[in-house]
Amino acid sequence: MFEPVALPLHRLPKQTLHHVWAPKLGRPVLLTGEGQLLVWTMLEANPTVSRYCERPSWPPEDGHRPASLDFWALRDNQPVWLALQVTPSDLIARDERHPSGAVVQSVTTEDVDCHRVWIQNWLSLLPYLSATSSLNLDFLGRQVVEFFTRESSFNDAEQHFAHEDCVLVRTAVIAQLHAGRLFSSDLLTRAWDLDTRVARIASEAHHAPQ
Repeated sequence: MFEPVALPLHRLPKQTLHHVWAPKLGRPVLLTGEGQLLVWTMLEANPTVSRYCERPSWPPEDGHRPASLDFWALRDNQPVWLALQVTPSDLIARDERHPSGAVVQSVTTEDVDCHRVWIQNWLSLLPYLSATSSLNLDFLGRQVVEFFTRESSFNDAEQHFAHEDCVLVRTAVIAQLHAGRLFSSDLLTRAWDLDTRVARIASEAHHAPQ
């Protein structure tokens, strides 16, 4: 399977750049504009996305690279290229297939707005993973998953593991949400806080906007 690499960034005058740490990739990512930042958040927070690439290269057998490609992602083990569309006049086909089988999907501002609460919550949660990227929280993570046999809040978990640093407990919960072992319907509908409720889910079930 062809896996792209990130192409060099050609910055436009007065263009806003966003430097973020990508937990799934284990490296920094440079994004242009709010639209790319929001789509990046969706890719990072969706457990069905195992890998992705910003400003992706294009399969050589498909000839000329489409002009507007923002991301490549491996979603449910299926590769897809994503193109952020700003205005209706820019729209490409929703599912455009190329000779090699490469699929290009458009992502509209309306698509992103539908998941605005979830995206904003993960913009708050992902920095916890960035700040602790050098720590091994696997053991605590397994304990956290066991704790959430019944739906409980972040605050409940921090109180249960009071012998641990509360920020590490919080981060372990976030890491298990990020991995798809825990799920929170609250993150889809309301702003995240310590009262946000979380529950354990089956390993094959992923509840995140697609």
